[in-house]
Amino acid sequence: MKRLTMKKLTAHLLVAWFAIFVSQVSADDHQENISPAASTGQIVLVYHWPCADLNRGLSVLRDMIAYESANSPHKYSAVPAVHEDGALASIDVHGSQKSMDLAIVWQEKDETWQSYLSEMASACGSVDDLTVKALEIN
Repeated sequence: MKRLTMKKLTAHLLVAWFAIFVSQVSADDHQENISPAASTGQIVLVYHWPCADLNRGLSVLRDMIAYESANSPHKYSAVPAVHEDGALASIDVHGSQKSMDLAIVWQEKDETWQSYLSEMASACGSVDDLTVKALEIN
């Protein structure tokens, strides 16, 4: 076994200390960036859609969300996700019940949004298999 000189031992200890310091700072920074998922009065929708072609479904969902973000006159946030059972999921946060209702009316009338929904049905299967849970934040 090699003997470490005091100089090498000190260098190894400094490197170890630096690595621990950097990882702790990174962990602290990451946690400080977490904000509440939603606020009082907002509506959170959690969609669940078993999907035959999950990769394609996620790709279309990402495109749909980008389209909504740029074009919906009723702003809300949405993120794609994969449910624990492997189904395609989306989590949407609307500012209020009224805002959500207006966004749904826009979606129903917007031809481009409807084409994204059709493309997702092509990837995932019947729209009848799509379910949603609505949560009102209190």
